[in-house]
Amino acid sequence: MELPKIPFYRKYSLTFKAIIVVGILGLLYAVFTDAGSGYAYLRFLPGTMIGVFISIIIITFERSVKLNKYSFLKTVILKAFLYSFAILLFLLLCIVLFEEILGKLTYQEVIKSYIKDRLAEDFIFSFGASIFLILFLEVSSLLNSRFFYNYFTGQYHRPMQEERIFMFVDVKSSTTLAEQLGDLLYSKMLQDLFNDFTDAIMASRAEIYQYAGDEIILTWKTKSGLKDKRCLYCFYLLRQSIESKKEYYLEHYNIVPKFKAGMHIGTAITTWVGKIKKEIVYHGDLLNTTSRIQCKCNDFNHDFVVSEAIKEVLPQDSRVNYSHQGEILLRGKAKPMKLYTVDFNF
Repeated sequence: MELPKIPFYRKYSLTFKAIIVVGILGLLYAVFTDAGSGYAYLRFLPGTMIGVFISIIIITFERSVKLNKYSFLKTVILKAFLYSFAILLFLLLCIVLFEEILGKLTYQEVIKSYIKDRLAEDFIFSFGASIFLILFLEVSSLLNSRFFYNYFTGQYHRPMQEERIFMFVDVKSSTTLAEQLGDLLYSKMLQDLFNDFTDAIMASRAEIYQYAGDEIILTWKTKSGLKDKRCLYCFYLLRQSIESKKEYYLEHYNIVPKFKAGMHIGTAITTWVGKIKKEIVYHGDLLNTTSRIQCKCNDFNHDFVVSEAIKEVLPQDSRVNYSHQGEILLRGKAKPMKLYTVDFNF
């Protein structure tokens, strides 16, 4: 069985969304202006093409242009100007090629006509569309698609009990590391660490519930987490993601961060809370128990500890070794639980 991989649609979902959103904007631009009116049945094609090109250019620049030293407002404006000029150059090239294919005008006539008749309007549209898409990308990074889906479909507006898997992932020796690196550098390391976790989280289909200091809480609906043992292999993928960046962490922080995790399965209450700031939260003993399991990593001198409940619902796998640690009485629990450490044979 292969390790979980990032689905194609999830890896490029933001790109597809951007193309659809700005492509529609381009189509609306052609509908409400005279852009493309000279092309008869193809009159809406240039506007739609503008939108698609805008989205592709912006997505490409967003992944390469870093303006972190400026404020958010300055960054948005600078990016919008940069993207607009790039879009206009690319658009002009497309229009020239389009006219050459139709055989109506020479490229000199096209450029002269475009600058006179369309340049100002297309710049305004490109600038506005750039700002819109930049903000769209920022909001999308803050609120995932599940947030919008659950909110608009009314799911969890009333408390709902459901079976879930939780994994608490915590940086090892965090206090010592913070003292060694200093607060600012330690915070930057956490930022890099959580960013580097992204591919592993996406591949395992995990949902990020919370970032809590130097801890990240992941969750799955049971069916999704158990399929192909995604929840179990998530820890291995997280570890591999940091191992592949080992040289980077040694160069920038003189250490390679290590982390520990605890995992458990059970029922939790899922619901929306808050008026000023809405958020989906999980209530119940499941979260407290998972947190206590993760704390046992230090006692067992191991990085990954799971409950018997999660072990029993996962199929046997020759690449996974479970070591029984006995029946452990967790803090706040009335009855002891069987806990296991997990090792991978790859």
